[in-house]
Amino acid sequence: MNTHDIREHISRTVLARLSDSNLRRAEALDDFMGVTMPSVDGRAARQISPLVPEIPAAVYAKWVGMFADRLLETVPIEQLTELCGGTEENNATIALVYVMFMESERMEKQVAEDLARLGMEQAEQDDVGNTLAEYLRAKLASMRGDLPPQ
Repeated sequence: MNTHDIREHISRTVLARLSDSNLRRAEALDDFMGVTMPSVDGRAARQISPLVPEIPAAVYAKWVGMFADRLLETVPIEQLTELCGGTEENNATIALVYVMFMESERMEKQVAEDLARLGMEQAEQDDVGNTLAEYLRAKLASMRGDLPPQ
């Protein structure tokens, strides 16, 4: 395998693991809200999750490309060729390493920059993020009163 083929395989493998299903996205947002806002009723979180803006696919593709490029810079080509064997174990390893890459300090900064560029930054100092957070909290609070008993 040449470097182009390796980069393409890594990118396809990671992008295939990113779900574009609205149902899975809603479930992930519900889980996130359940952890970060435990006082909010689960039904209210399910109703608010569709209001959270989606990140464009091009941004995910950028991050995946950065990941593939970094692997090509740091891992010997022979190991990458073996990793790109296409087995489920190899693909799971690629996905796991991608998650670890995304948790790096470098990528945390990159993600924040990219989201800020999209107007979606939610850091405490960011007025747009604070406004969005306040809006979501208010919407959840108002929905709590509108929900029928479980």
